[in-house]
Amino acid sequence: MKWNSIRTKVLAAMATCLVLGVGGIVALMHYSFARNSQALGAESVTGAQKLFTILEARETSKMAAVSETLMMNPQVRDAFAAKDRNRVLELTSPLYPKLKSEGITNWMFHTPEPDMVVFLRLHNPAKFGDHLNRFMDREVVRSHAMVIGNELAKAGFAVRILRPFYDSKGQVTGYVELGEEIGQFIHTMKNQTGDDYGLLLSKKFVDRKFWADSSAVWKRRDNWDDNANYVVADKTTSSDAIIQFQGELTAVPADGKVLEYFRDGNSVLVRGIFPIHDAAGNTVGAMFVVRDISATYVAMRHTQNVLVLLTTVALTLGIVMVLTLLTRLVFRRLEHIIVVATRVVGGDYETEIRVSSDDEVGQFEQLFEQFRRVFVDLLAHVPEFQEKPELQEK
Repeated sequence: MKWNSIRTKVLAAMATCLVLGVGGIVALMHYSFARNSQALGAESVTGAQKLFTILEARETSKMAAVSETLMMNPQVRDAFAAKDRNRVLELTSPLYPKLKSEGITNWMFHTPEPDMVVFLRLHNPAKFGDHLNRFMDREVVRSHAMVIGNELAKAGFAVRILRPFYDSKGQVTGYVELGEEIGQFIHTMKNQTGDDYGLLLSKKFVDRKFWADSSAVWKRRDNWDDNANYVVADKTTSSDAIIQFQGELTAVPADGKVLEYFRDGNSVLVRGIFPIHDAAGNTVGAMFVVRDISATYVAMRHTQNVLVLLTTVALTLGIVMVLTLLTRLVFRRLEHIIVVATRVVGGDYETEIRVSSDDEVGQFEQLFEQFRRVFVDLLAHVPEFQEKPELQEK
């Protein structure tokens, strides 16, 4: 095959079209998958944010109902008004295991202002007397109404309710607080959605020593040094690799954002994040969301492979058909013209060019045949010119 022939150039052009077509399909499928993964990630973030809000509202409603029931119990009300710690513990401790089984991990009674100290911790009765000065503490003193919100303690993040506790005369005798660790939410969320979650807490709001101490108590690895800006308080996956976030949690948009899709072993995952605020409105943490989109990726690859195969077969058949048509309609007829012209140059004036069609090549064949006849006729009169010098002089 001659590299400067038209057939070679046409074949090269068609092969280039084949490569560009296959490459275009691959690029289009990857672009489509990137768009789909972005949409799936946004859906997982939005869904997780809504589910978190629903769980938060459900748990605070449950805790509000429990606190209301407590205040309706005259024995608890009178024991707390008398500041009889042992009696309050005796009356309420049988209830704590049931509440704990329902997720309420923190249950406390506080003395009223101006001191406002912890009077009793049902989850840790031996520890009491520490002063309180958190936002929700100040807010309930200011409003004397129930306060609901998330609050980050030294080494834990919980959704809490804090409300005044009244005696038989309607006077505020202190406050009752109920709380549920938000880390428990993510396990409920995973059961409902199948996605994985991680609760990230900003180091700005977490005490380093308390974190180390609590890690020892709970027999968990101290992961403080894993990340520069945050600690992973809880997660629903054993893999630390899938929870990766670079940057400040305070910079996460209020409605969350999709980070990227990535591979973890044989799985293809997409991750996103949305912020979590405390009762004061501070961005103290974030919820990390990871969705497995391997099925979508496999479907995309299957579709891509089918399209590439079909495109390759179609373009290959097209190339064969075009080359066959060009050979029959153009190249073979041009080769015949070349053969005839070569014979004429070699002295064979008898071979004629067959006009096989009235198309463009056929018109060229007809013109070339006319030219051949004129040329042969001219050569036939050359001896006469040589015999008549006067004609030559003229």
